[in-house]
Amino acid sequence: MLNRRQFITTSAMAMATTTLSRKVRAQSPKMRVGIIGCRNRGPQVADNLVKSGYFQIKTLCDCDEEMLNKGKKELQKDNIDVPVLEKDFRRLLDDKEIDVIVVATPDHWHCLMTVMALDAGKHVYVEKPFSYNIYDGYAVLQAMKKHPKQVGVVGSQQRSGKHFQEARDFVQSGALGKISFARAGIIHWREPLPRVPDSEPPKTLDYDMWTGPAPLKPYNKYRVHYNWHFMLDYGTGDTGNWGAHWLDILRWFLNLNSPTRIQGTGGQFITKDIKEWPDTQTTILEYPELTVVWELRLWSEYGPSAFAEFHGDKGTLIITRENWKVFERDSKKSPKTYPGSDIDVPHAVNFAKTILGEEKPNAPAEEGHLTAVLCHLCNISTFIPRPLEFNPETLSFKNDPEADKWIKRPYRTPWNIEQYL
Repeated sequence: MLNRRQFITTSAMAMATTTLSRKVRAQSPKMRVGIIGCRNRGPQVADNLVKSGYFQIKTLCDCDEEMLNKGKKELQKDNIDVPVLEKDFRRLLDDKEIDVIVVATPDHWHCLMTVMALDAGKHVYVEKPFSYNIYDGYAVLQAMKKHPKQVGVVGSQQRSGKHFQEARDFVQSGALGKISFARAGIIHWREPLPRVPDSEPPKTLDYDMWTGPAPLKPYNKYRVHYNWHFMLDYGTGDTGNWGAHWLDILRWFLNLNSPTRIQGTGGQFITKDIKEWPDTQTTILEYPELTVVWELRLWSEYGPSAFAEFHGDKGTLIITRENWKVFERDSKKSPKTYPGSDIDVPHAVNFAKTILGEEKPNAPAEEGHLTAVLCHLCNISTFIPRPLEFNPETLSFKNDPEADKWIKRPYRTPWNIEQYL
């Protein structure tokens, strides 16, 4: 055991080492990053990477010049100047000076761009959800086996938040007792999208590139920027958008993989606009002696907007990005509340340290794939009105050819992910 003098000496040495480490890091060459997708998440991730101290942004890329310029202006607000702007993401892959690619595009591009970036020798940070469909995610994992030196992580930044990590430790300590029910959900208001005629795309947008591997359909201004989330050809709905965060928390806290059975219900019950994914959704995911429920309501503002709950025979834990609370069984006391934490910059730091070999990734591609599969299963079960059994080994449903059609879709030439496997 250290005495007081030894403790002070050791602490001083540790502080000096930390200070020296920071100075060395500040003086070391930063990893150069190319950002693909500039409307929203791209600039946000870029800002977090720069704040981590490990990265510098070399290139921004978007196939819409308007979004490209918007992203540049957003970063300039934080005194981040980007020297190169590109409309074709392939130029970033060809750039030998770029070490890292951030994929912050619509969902239908996530996996193909990730595979192409790995093939070009880049480390990859891909936004959630990891995949547009189950097969695409599987394809990325196969491609990663060909590139073992490349790091692939997912933007599931909640895994890097201190309060999420502490809550997970609490759950795994057994303090809640036997957990037999867990629930996650997203409850908020989504503005209806009006029906307007198709039109020619704006001159700033390379619509053919934007469409990529998806079917090429007439342009409609309410089907693209951000609204693509709610279109079957490009997005995965708010289950892909937010389930990728909160189903991920359920999986991570409880060490869950594929459920034994899935049954869902829902549809466009309220908004009934041009959105193609449900505005109301409930899915039951069955595990041995555990029921998991996913809920989605896009027409309400009642209750926490995004959350995860864990119910055990000794108590209940509820977590949001703001805090986590523990309700003891049969207790009349107020719940114990623990504050939230930063999730964004720590996630960027973990990504950097993973590349440097100093840490393991908090959100590796493998975990991102498993969580995305849960999101896809929830979505598929909403459109298939019967219980489903999914086999992750064969990438198929048991005796259900109709459900199997959702596993994969044809790729539009020349954007075929299979050529990189």
